Amino acid sequence: MRQALNLNRNLHRIVKTARRHPRLATCLLSQLSLQAQAAGQTGLQLDACYQRYLILERLGQAQSMHHELEQGLQIAEQQQLTRPAGLMLLALGRISYTEGAYRDAILYWTRCVDLSKFNRDQVTLVEAHIGLGQIYDALGDRKTAARFHTDAGILLGQLNEPYLLCKQIINLGVNELNTGELQAAEDCFLRAKALAEEHAIHEYLAETYWYLGLAASRNAQLAIAETHIRTALQLAHACDYVWLEAATLDSLADILRAAGQMEEALTAYATALSYAEKIGSRSQKVRSLAALSELHEQQENWQAALHFARLHQQTASELSELGTVDKFRELRAYDLSRKSPVEILLELSSNRLLEEGQPTEVLQLICDTALSILHAELVSIHLFDDNGVGLHCHAKAGVACARVKTEMPCQNLPLLMHILQQDEVPLVAHDMRLHVVAGEMQALLGQPQLHSVLEIPLRLHGKSMGLLCLAQTSNIRHWSREDVLFGRHLANLIQQVLSHAEHAQTQKQLEARVQERTASLQLQTEQLQQAHQHIYRLSEIGREITSSLDRDTIMEIVYRHVHDLMGAEVFAVGIYRPEQETIEFPCNILRGHRMLPYIRDIKDKDLLSVWCVTHQQAIFIGNIYTEYHGYISEAGLHKLTVDSAYFADLEKIIPVSHIYVPLVIKGRTIGVIAIQSTQKNAFQRMHLDIAMMLAAYTAIAVENAETYQQLLKAQQILISQEKLAALGSLVAGIAHELNTPIGNSLLTATTLQEQSAIFLRKLTDNSLKRSDLNQFSASINNANDLLLRNLMSASDLVSSFKQVSVDQTSQKRRIFNLRKTSLEVIRTLHNLIHKRGHTLEIDIPDDIELNSFPGPYGQILSNFINNAMLHAFDKRENGKMLLRAYKTPDNQVQLIFSDNGMGIEEQDLRRIFDPFFTTKLGQGGSGLGLSIVHNLVTTIMLGSITVDSTPGLGTRFSLSLPLNP
Repeated sequence: MRQALNLNRNLHRIVKTARRHPRLATCLLSQLSLQAQAAGQTGLQLDACYQRYLILERLGQAQSMHHELEQGLQIAEQQQLTRPAGLMLLALGRISYTEGAYRDAILYWTRCVDLSKFNRDQVTLVEAHIGLGQIYDALGDRKTAARFHTDAGILLGQLNEPYLLCKQIINLGVNELNTGELQAAEDCFLRAKALAEEHAIHEYLAETYWYLGLAASRNAQLAIAETHIRTALQLAHACDYVWLEAATLDSLADILRAAGQMEEALTAYATALSYAEKIGSRSQKVRSLAALSELHEQQENWQAALHFARLHQQTASELSELGTVDKFRELRAYDLSRKSPVEILLELSSNRLLEEGQPTEVLQLICDTALSILHAELVSIHLFDDNGVGLHCHAKAGVACARVKTEMPCQNLPLLMHILQQDEVPLVAHDMRLHVVAGEMQALLGQPQLHSVLEIPLRLHGKSMGLLCLAQTSNIRHWSREDVLFGRHLANLIQQVLSHAEHAQTQKQLEARVQERTASLQLQTEQLQQAHQHIYRLSEIGREITSSLDRDTIMEIVYRHVHDLMGAEVFAVGIYRPEQETIEFPCNILRGHRMLPYIRDIKDKDLLSVWCVTHQQAIFIGNIYTEYHGYISEAGLHKLTVDSAYFADLEKIIPVSHIYVPLVIKGRTIGVIAIQSTQKNAFQRMHLDIAMMLAAYTAIAVENAETYQQLLKAQQILISQEKLAALGSLVAGIAHELNTPIGNSLLTATTLQEQSAIFLRKLTDNSLKRSDLNQFSASINNANDLLLRNLMSASDLVSSFKQVSVDQTSQKRRIFNLRKTSLEVIRTLHNLIHKRGHTLEIDIPDDIELNSFPGPYGQILSNFINNAMLHAFDKRENGKMLLRAYKTPDNQVQLIFSDNGMGIEEQDLRRIFDPFFTTKLGQGGSGLGLSIVHNLVTTIMLGSITVDSTPGLGTRFSLSLPLNP
């Protein structure tokens, strides 16, 4: 008995913490379930199982428990545990409903209703009623759904269950929203919101914001809708409500799409699709796939559109098999239908012809079957034509079907058109004499004696497609709720057929467009194949060029490759010297032979190279004699070549086709590439693209080479300064630390000398007493203790200094104790820390030992401390630093160094490990301290380092170091 009480208390404690720590709670509940099973407490075991399902449902992982819940149901039934059995049925029904398997959901929930009434479990009974109401909403029978939700509210009046009350109000609001009563829906959602806030029901608070957003969207208040939906998304994410995250993302995508933000909408739909797949919600998956297919089609991304269209069709078929096929089974005893030939409807719903047959054939099958199901005298299906100007009869059945009009202009049916465009609910006319569209329906159906009509609007993607008409011509018929419900299901089947036909047509169009586009791309590919080969080779050359940081090597690479690649007679590279106002051409090739270098004057405006450099624009000329006017004067035609550049055995040429491309780095021109030919129109635009790519690679390589040399010099200077500064700081610190113990030892020795003199004098004078001898002995003993302590302290400091200095001047691996080594390094800097009014606390266990590099570790720690005092505590006192370490399960040591200083600005945080980056340039900062730390951590100690900081609150460095790298 005591064990059962303890287990029950543990269950309540875990449930209370489940909302804050859901994943931990699931683990604890699994353990508790096993403990209860071992103790023979089956009821408690099943309660723990149900509580774990509730957590996983919120996390979107409830389907993973389907098998375990089925087993729990079997156990409860075997042991006649009615209340746990009801909970298992309730959970299984919710999983089936989420997956779109309405038949299974109905089966579980109706059994749950019976069981809950038997054992008087009002809470479970309310939940099952709400679930059945949700199915009615899904089937489109809003009034019956509202009645179920209202009945659930009446039952809740006898209970104190704010969680269930909030759920009931939300579902009632959803029902109002679906019937177009936006104000009533909003009132329900606001009531639920207040209740959720009062009782801290986070998931339902998030749901109310979502539904308020949907209501605002229906009112065309897109800005308000977006605000509410984004709030819902944030709240859902905060409480790990995965189902709602998927739904809100889908709604947000709809709003973004309506606002014309197509790329953001695509991203939101894709994310919503991933969540829907995660939680197994086929209905949400169908909506996201349809939207993605339509958006990609609008963007003429045919392959993606076709891909999502196929997935949509597949998922819609699965949903239809799980839901539409079985919607009406098991409903008779629960006010969901009355006696009717359900088997006929199920057989029709599962008929493969609905998906594989021709639309005309399938629609006729539905008409014929409708006669058997509803026993109407006339059934017809009317659809709008493509232009929406006429209503065509696509299928008809019944004794008087021959009179039905094959086509009727919409302008002849104004009242009926208005009703079809405005309403989605069935049009029920028990007595046509009292109906406003009696005359129009008589004309459409060709029946002068028309007594009763049931019209079901057909809609697809929110657009009116036509109507399903069931009529009585011989007598008045009072259409029952069963008739309306089955009529709507038949309309759903027709809409399914139309959707399949539309997607099949769309798929054919997409495939045709993809084939057309593929053929076009193949043609373009053939035309550009040679250009692509050149570009590929250029990229290889570019990698080779930019891989070198030596200018002479770069030029050699260009010389070696460019002639074969370009097929030009003349190729030259010029270097712009602004300080000399010249362009030097050291690299010149004529028909595969080197030419002599030459120089162009930047002030000579009749030179193509000067125009290219000064305007920073490429030149493309097919015939210089007809196209020179845009660049040079006629005098420039005599300067197209330089006589001094020719060797004696080279034939002089006059180039006619020209390509000039500037070498530009960050808006600064550093040179020019020239390509020439004696033939007219020797080059194509493709060659200009090649030249521009080559120019980009060459410019980068030349600039990198010069910059690299400058950086090497600067780095060597700064590293030397950094080492000297560190050494000076180390020596100064150890000198100050040694001053105290040595001074104390000197003072003690001096005092001992004076007392020894007094003792000897008394001994010589024969005035020595026993008390004097005792006092002198005590003084000697105390002095010895003081000397020994101070000299040992000095010895420890010297040892630490020797170890730190040896470690920091070598990078040898050895086993060292992390706490001891840290204290040795800190001791050398203690004086500096204390002098500036700061403190450093250390929290490192004694048992952490590393087989690593103590020298680099000491440099890392020293740089952290110096960096904190220079930057974090700039002009501040009472700074606090903390060094903490602990082992992790993966044989790593997590080392954290933090301070409460001024923090690091966000724009600086991502650059602090860059070489030469410092905010204290000229004030003691070299910009190499943290760069050296990063290199030591990652390359020497084979670890990783991260940093996070909040301005005004401090900075934290986190190192992950292997115990044995």
